[in-house]
Amino acid sequence: MSNKKIAFVIHSLGRGGAEKVVSELSIHWQNKGYTVSLLIFENQVGYPVGGECINLNLPSGEGFFERVFILLKRAWRLKVIYQKTKFDLIIAIMETASFPSILVNPETIASNHCNPDLYFSKAEWKLSRLLFPKAKKIVCVSKVAMQAFKSRLPATTPLTTIYNPIDFERLAYYAKQPPVIRFEGKYIIAVGRLELQKRIDRLLNAYAETKLRHEAKLLILGEGSLRPQLEQQIRALGLVDQVLMPGNIENPHPNIVGAEFLVLSSDHEGFPMVLIEALAVGKPIISTDCATGPNEIIQHSQNGLLVPVENTLALRDALDELYFNKPLHRYLSHNAAASVKHLSIETIAAQWEALAWKA
Repeated sequence: MSNKKIAFVIHSLGRGGAEKVVSELSIHWQNKGYTVSLLIFENQVGYPVGGECINLNLPSGEGFFERVFILLKRAWRLKVIYQKTKFDLIIAIMETASFPSILVNPETIASNHCNPDLYFSKAEWKLSRLLFPKAKKIVCVSKVAMQAFKSRLPATTPLTTIYNPIDFERLAYYAKQPPVIRFEGKYIIAVGRLELQKRIDRLLNAYAETKLRHEAKLLILGEGSLRPQLEQQIRALGLVDQVLMPGNIENPHPNIVGAEFLVLSSDHEGFPMVLIEALAVGKPIISTDCATGPNEIIQHSQNGLLVPVENTLALRDALDELYFNKPLHRYLSHNAAASVKHLSIETIAAQWEALAWKA
């Protein structure tokens, strides 16, 4: 088994949930003795990876014809590599990688990391209907996402679901490091890009109406285009002394460990890594019950609390409930780590391997 050759194909390895999955799986398989290659179209690397990283230098195009040209050029470059190296497992992450890879190698396993009903354009749906039935497997990040594909793709499309993994040992190591952000007192935490999808504005509005704002600060880790608007909102709500937004940090896990709990306020997700990693270190969660992912991770009132997506008042009440209801906080914390044990890197990697070389 140690001579197995595995290829990941992905646009880049910048910071994001899908990229974090590639990081975890590539390191795990390299440690098992497999030969791992990471084929990227743009040279961004935000996480540690296992194996050889090969930059094909084919960033995305702007207009329709340029995007078609880039798609065909990516397919040609991948074909050359696939002919040279006979990979035992090819995992193409997201459609920018899946489409060109399937085009030249039907042994590709395509991995989707979003809710296609929200993200796919008409052109992407057309390409999906044409190419996805030809792939070895289409791996969806959640059961809800798989249902979305099932309702719109040919019945012959080979769909399955594999959740995102956690390397508990590596996570424990990172969680024990000194926190980058230090301050006195209690706090709650949110981790995510400062973009519309994450709805940090909703979280700020809810937090401003809570009683806990007088006892615990709100730490928001992430960066994005909405920083100026969010900073203005913080000033307008009178939260300058209570909300901290220090930007991205390489290792947020010690700060997650130090928080009372983690909050996710998104309109939509895939299968958010931040939720399963927070649970893995014993932190309860409050999350919007958005499509997709959170309700396949959180069992309401067992390891966290789910609130309706558009209901800021429900989010406010959940924040106060989890902070001030100490028996509930202890109960959810006690259940947190065990609730994601089934997502261990060993279990999830074995599911991927089974797709490639099961008997």
